[in-house]
Amino acid sequence: MRKRFAAVFGITMVILLLWVKPAMIRTENETRLAVFFRWQTGTISFVNSVTGEPVTIRFTLNGQFQNFSVSTDETTEAYYSHGVYDLNQAVSEESANPLKLCSMKGIILKMGFYTFTVQDGCLEVNLLWTL
Repeated sequence: MRKRFAAVFGITMVILLLWVKPAMIRTENETRLAVFFRWQTGTISFVNSVTGEPVTIRFTLNGQFQNFSVSTDETTEAYYSHGVYDLNQAVSEESANPLKLCSMKGIILKMGFYTFTVQDGCLEVNLLWTL
């Protein structure tokens, strides 16, 4: 009976480790723990301080933050890419941990069940494990 319980407990823990993605969220004012699930999606929204246009970055969570795509106007896209490369193609190949974001005009991060807003500061989301 104990061996069966230990096996079920072990399998349950492995499944949780593979599906649950705990993260530390840091701003200049607070640090908190958040729990995400693998394959959740998220968005980062802000206004580009040079062009004054809104930017939305979409991504998914797997082992790390990945599958990025950017939605913005042509002028802001050219600002980021210098008109030399396709911005979405470049960012779609990236993966990151942690996410570090700073903005003078504010950032809104929506992911899973959470929404984080930072005004004139920085936000860092650091996954505690990247299995």
